[in-house]
Amino acid sequence: MPFAWMLNVVWIALAIIAVVVLLSRLLKTKFPFHLIGAIFLTLLVSQGLIYWLNNPELPVLTSMQRTVWLAAAFLLGLSTILRAIKWLLLELLSNRRGVKLPPFLLDITEWFIMIVVILAMIRLVFGVELTTLLVTSTVASAIIGLALQDTLGNLISGISLQVEGPFSADDWVEIDGIEGIIVRQNWRTLTLLTREDHRVMLTNSTVAKSKIINYSRPTNNQIQTVYLTLSESFSPNLVKEVLIEAVTGLDDVTLHPRLRSHVVSMQDGCVTYGLSYWLDDYSDKVIARDKVLTRAWYTLHRAGIHIPDPTGNFKLNMVPEDAHQQAVDARQAQLFAQMQSLDWLDVLSESQLQQLANRTAVATYTNGEFLVKQGEAGDSLFIITRGSVSVYVRATDGRSVFANILSAGDFFGEMSLLTGETRAASVRADEDTEVIIIDQEAFANVLTQDPTILDRFVTALERRQEGLSLSLQQDSALRRQEMENGRDAFIQRIRRYLRVP
Repeated sequence: MPFAWMLNVVWIALAIIAVVVLLSRLLKTKFPFHLIGAIFLTLLVSQGLIYWLNNPELPVLTSMQRTVWLAAAFLLGLSTILRAIKWLLLELLSNRRGVKLPPFLLDITEWFIMIVVILAMIRLVFGVELTTLLVTSTVASAIIGLALQDTLGNLISGISLQVEGPFSADDWVEIDGIEGIIVRQNWRTLTLLTREDHRVMLTNSTVAKSKIINYSRPTNNQIQTVYLTLSESFSPNLVKEVLIEAVTGLDDVTLHPRLRSHVVSMQDGCVTYGLSYWLDDYSDKVIARDKVLTRAWYTLHRAGIHIPDPTGNFKLNMVPEDAHQQAVDARQAQLFAQMQSLDWLDVLSESQLQQLANRTAVATYTNGEFLVKQGEAGDSLFIITRGSVSVYVRATDGRSVFANILSAGDFFGEMSLLTGETRAASVRADEDTEVIIIDQEAFANVLTQDPTILDRFVTALERRQEGLSLSLQQDSALRRQEMENGRDAFIQRIRRYLRVP
């Protein structure tokens, strides 16, 4: 007999598991292990009770014992049925059709049904008058009510939040000054996951009383603004143009069409600027801000615009009177040494090279910034002294095709310097890259004093170009075309452009 009872339990359990598995496959959901556990426990208790009642060899239960055991088995079965219904509702309506069903509201409904059934069983099955029970437990009820005051407040607040729906799971919000993504809400608390991977639990009553900012509603697109305070000695229009130029080259940052760069305030000899851009995913807020501010720093420094000390404190240092001139001389000496190390500039004497170094500029570009873009006008030559750049050429279908990598000692833009041709390729920094920029005016000034340099300089450039690949083939093609018409004609063209006798 016990073996037959156990076999029945196993067969029924396997049948129930098979049904649940089939439903989970049809609904394309995870296998509900918690539901299987509840079903198996209910099956075990109910079958065990049936076996006990039908087995004369076991102790006979009294009428009250039988009633209590049957009531317990009934409540356990009812709880399992309610869990199964809740699982089906969540899968069919919430996960498949997008209907918002807060899990904790279903839990409250389950508890309410269970309490009503338990009270009904106490009255109908056990014959206990509920009025008598309530009267005799007035003091205990008052004590319990006071103890559960905060709990009930959180419960009611949670229900009101679910009804209003100011947020949902996976939304980025700011509540009570805490910013994070919502990972869970139950009948008592709301759990946020901050950017630092900290789990912060707020009670529903606290959330209901706080200001709620939802960064995921109505869409994920949010406007972000960074603020920079600069000296009032710089023209606002110049600063705004520089800031716009800094952000324009970022692939994943789009400037706001109306706000873009704007003046926020003017006070204490400083001007505060705002730079507004779209943020597609609020989780990337810190990363996008880092990119924008980093680009702004490099672009502002290249433009000679420096960020002042926000504290306004004066720093006293014991420095010689000619400290500034010493710094300039040291920088010029370093620049002269860097240019002197380039073999293709050997055509210049030391005095000529020194004169050119005194009139050149040095600029630093960060990773991802474009030094030049194909098709743009230009009149300068770039010499890489530190870092590396990638060269891209626009294909016939408009795509940007990688061509080459240039590193320290390489140069580009010589045709723009010599003839004013538009840029033949786009050049983007792969890391922090420092370049020497020789413009038309500086180079023409050297040639004017010694026109014979031009011929030797063109010859040196030709030797240098022999080892370069596709990155500068368009520049080389232009020069070869000129050479076909005669080297002298090409040099004369350069002379006319640079106005060299």
